[in-house]
Amino acid sequence: MMKSQFFLVSLFAIISLSFTDPSIKSAPEKVKEVFVATRNIESLKYELIRSERINGSYVENHVSIKMHRRPYKIYIKELAPNTGLEVLYPHPLDEKKALVNPNGFPWVNLKLDPKGELMRKDQHHTILEGGYDYVVSVMEYLFYKHKDGISNLLNDHGTGTLNGQPCEIISMVNHNFTYHNHVVKKGESISSIALKNRLNEYMIYEKNKSMSLFGQIKEGDIIQLPSDYAAKMVLFIDQNRQIPLKLEVYDDQGLFEKYEFRNVEINPELTEEEFSDGFTAYNF
Repeated sequence: MMKSQFFLVSLFAIISLSFTDPSIKSAPEKVKEVFVATRNIESLKYELIRSERINGSYVENHVSIKMHRRPYKIYIKELAPNTGLEVLYPHPLDEKKALVNPNGFPWVNLKLDPKGELMRKDQHHTILEGGYDYVVSVMEYLFYKHKDGISNLLNDHGTGTLNGQPCEIISMVNHNFTYHNHVVKKGESISSIALKNRLNEYMIYEKNKSMSLFGQIKEGDIIQLPSDYAAKMVLFIDQNRQIPLKLEVYDDQGLFEKYEFRNVEINPELTEEEFSDGFTAYNF
């Protein structure tokens, strides 16, 4: 009798393993769903909580954002710590500049270069990288760069909740993350090198302490580059919409940057007025 029971249990286990539940997705499949879900987003409204390591300390802020993807338009209002600061891009009179209401000294609106020193102060990224495009492009680049071993890099941490929203938690751990010497070629800049290799521009500056954020490099200079964007990334995915809710990025020193997307509205109707300085809700 015992042998019969053992046989039935074993048979049941074999049959169960033979029929995998198709609704159970692998970590690579879950990440691919994020690529698909974000590809056709044309407009967004959301709040972003940013934490970035700057000179060994973390700089944080909380902003409200409206953005249109094509053509690219963005309005940002800071909620903390510089409450009331506003940024509109492109500037109504100059499509290469941004309009900035500092809501403080010098008490006038400013026309600034979005890639310039004032707008990049204490920030890893520019306002040209709003929404999901930049975040997802980095993940997608790494995904396909390491496609032959992607299953070994991705870890499925199951489900959880973030601000009351059910989410999937996936990490990508690159044990081969390192730095290597790069000989600067003619015409290269830190920005062009970072863009070409999908690296974090600020991480390059941080590793090469002798360079200032806006310093120049020249042909023949030797700089250290990270092998990838990050040593580790942790992605929190909205279970219902397959969009990022939070992204944590780590380098060899620990947490490098963290972005949390809250109250996300996908493809809201945004009028032309909402990207103009004359919109009544703004204070330009």
